Amino acid sequence: MNILYVVQNYYPEDTGGAGRSVQMLAEAMARQGHIVSVVRLSNEKTKTPYIHNGVTIYPLPVRNIYYYYPHAKKQKPTWMRIIWHMIDMFNPFTLWDFNQVLNDVKPDVVNTNTLSGFSTSLFYLVKWKGIRLVHTMRDYYLMCPQSGMYKNGHNCEEICASCKPFAMVRRQACKKVDVFLANSQFVLDRHKRHNMLPETAKQYFQYNMNAAGEMGAARQRDITKPLRFGFIGNINATKGTDVLIKACRNLNPTGWTLSVAGAGSDEFMAYVKDMAPPNVSFLGWMNSSAFYKDIDILVCSSTYHDPLPRVIYEAYKAGLPVIASDRGGNPEIIEHGKTGYVYPADDIKVLADILQQCLDMSAEDYQTMSIAALRKAEMFEPSHILSEYEEKIAIKG
Repeated sequence: MNILYVVQNYYPEDTGGAGRSVQMLAEAMARQGHIVSVVRLSNEKTKTPYIHNGVTIYPLPVRNIYYYYPHAKKQKPTWMRIIWHMIDMFNPFTLWDFNQVLNDVKPDVVNTNTLSGFSTSLFYLVKWKGIRLVHTMRDYYLMCPQSGMYKNGHNCEEICASCKPFAMVRRQACKKVDVFLANSQFVLDRHKRHNMLPETAKQYFQYNMNAAGEMGAARQRDITKPLRFGFIGNINATKGTDVLIKACRNLNPTGWTLSVAGAGSDEFMAYVKDMAPPNVSFLGWMNSSAFYKDIDILVCSSTYHDPLPRVIYEAYKAGLPVIASDRGGNPEIIEHGKTGYVYPADDIKVLADILQQCLDMSAEDYQTMSIAALRKAEMFEPSHILSEYEEKIAIKG
């Protein structure tokens, strides 16, 4: 199969979860013998393709008024953001570059992913050329120009008035898609509830995969040493970093540490650092594999409906139990009391109680939970995910 992936960010940039997920999938498909290419956006003017791990990558310039970086510390002025999103509602300017790639690659299947900066205008071009179109929903871009359905500190349970024009245009474009995949059941159900997916298209949830490599070993806990909690990701209100630190303030000041890896805006970083107890360390950006080796329990404290954070199943593969909020896709893969714990996202007291429960855990109970986490990680192994994925996107009669 000749497959072309479309994703906003990709190696070697700091890509976030979506970019890493697409990279792992693309490289795994290449190892399976498929011809694999990726189209990504670039802040550079050049369009020179390059090859990495058997995948040909085509960087395309952003055909909008500025380069949109989803985790930028400083936002553009409001008027610029409005213009950017209006163009991104249906961007015709990106079609010329993308058409050149389609003519060069001649794919059997195009699998679009994060589309900010491209827009759903790509759907029309792909189908006009008679190519099978698969779209993987890794966020809420089809319903929300900000992609998160999160506003003023709250999740948007409905498509708000300002987003409806965008959703209407994208709902029409979705009629061109042959197969919809979602990286969690929650994401699939949410799009269905808002009537974004046409009945003519096949619809599946499809979990992402962990990186190839050996599974970690069961963890041991030395109860004579502090228990090491860890958080890794973007440090902001949507990830609930402040909720986690507030919960830690309710614990006894000894017997534990919290390592926070990642970065955020200067204002938010100052806020959480000011409230953090002395045994909370801020490490900046870290390699996730190295980070998992130095903690005992991962905390995924999202307050918005996170589609399904990679960190949960990555931690499982490292033998780590996971404490996660009840938002988005998190509860789908946490077996409460077995592989970790689920708590109400905004309930600081319940989270503090679970942290304390972990502090009181015996070495034997911790090891049992670590073993359960490793078993859970097996469902995210490439061999398991690839067979499901290939069957769902395959060209049939």
